[in-house]
Amino acid sequence: MEDKLNTLCVDDTLYCTKVPEDRSIKETSGILNPYEIRAIIPGTVVELMVKKGQKVSRGQVILILEAMKMYNELEAEIHGNIEKIYVSSGDKVEKDRLMVRIGKL
Repeated sequence: MEDKLNTLCVDDTLYCTKVPEDRSIKETSGILNPYEIRAIIPGTVVELMVKKGQKVSRGQVILILEAMKMYNELEAEIHGNIEKIYVSSGDKVEKDRLMVRIGKL
């Protein structure tokens, strides 16, 4: 296996990192924003686990998305407060639809 060299930008500082091939980053159409919970695939919002203004922790389940008869728990990537909720239980969503925005603490 060959390690892949990646660059990571944090607070306007670039860092070079080596990532083992089995852990390499998938190519995406854009930069992922950890403050946004987006639909990973088209589906239906089954349950919202948070309310506006609620404090959340990294790894906390934000909502459950049903797609292809599978339930997907979408988790917070960061600590923060729920800033805005754009969906309700029962809503059908397309891939990449913004569903929840998390604000900084």
